[in-house]
Amino acid sequence: MDTTISFSAPLLEAVLSGHKTVTRRRFAGTSELLEQPDSYRFCGLDATGAHFEEIATGRRLPVQAYPFGGVGEEPVRVAEAPDLRLLVVAIRVERVRSITADGARAEGIRLLNPEAGSAAGAARWGGVEPDPAGGFRWYDEPVTAFAHLLTSFYPLAWKHNAWMWVIEFRKLD
Repeated sequence: MDTTISFSAPLLEAVLSGHKTVTRRRFAGTSELLEQPDSYRFCGLDATGAHFEEIATGRRLPVQAYPFGGVGEEPVRVAEAPDLRLLVVAIRVERVRSITADGARAEGIRLLNPEAGSAAGAARWGGVEPDPAGGFRWYDEPVTAFAHLLTSFYPLAWKHNAWMWVIEFRKLD
């Protein structure tokens, strides 16, 4: 099975530089989880994928198959860099707003001026969300930068606090 993943140019650069080691992806083909995430409970992962049930009725949703195969299976090819292969090393499911500052950094969010440190008022986080002037957008906190980046791809995910795949990977040489 030839599995492919796609990244925007700034996120691909973050992967290549080793700053991006995690990607969050929405569940495909299940509008219920995207539009009404508060109505569903995550029940766990097994060999087939993620399991959810409707809180009010206990009705189980169809199994959500892993987006890029299981952990450690076939390498994933990067569409924009055909020679680059990624190996999935961990998969979990989270609500998108549960991301931490460390999680945002693993998504490729970076500090504008590392020499200035992360003191209050000095830190500017981002570097992966393009702005209209041809540069990048920067924010006071890494999680805020990630929220804006995510919204540029999945406009309602942050607002709805959607369930997301959290896929950790490493580059293969």
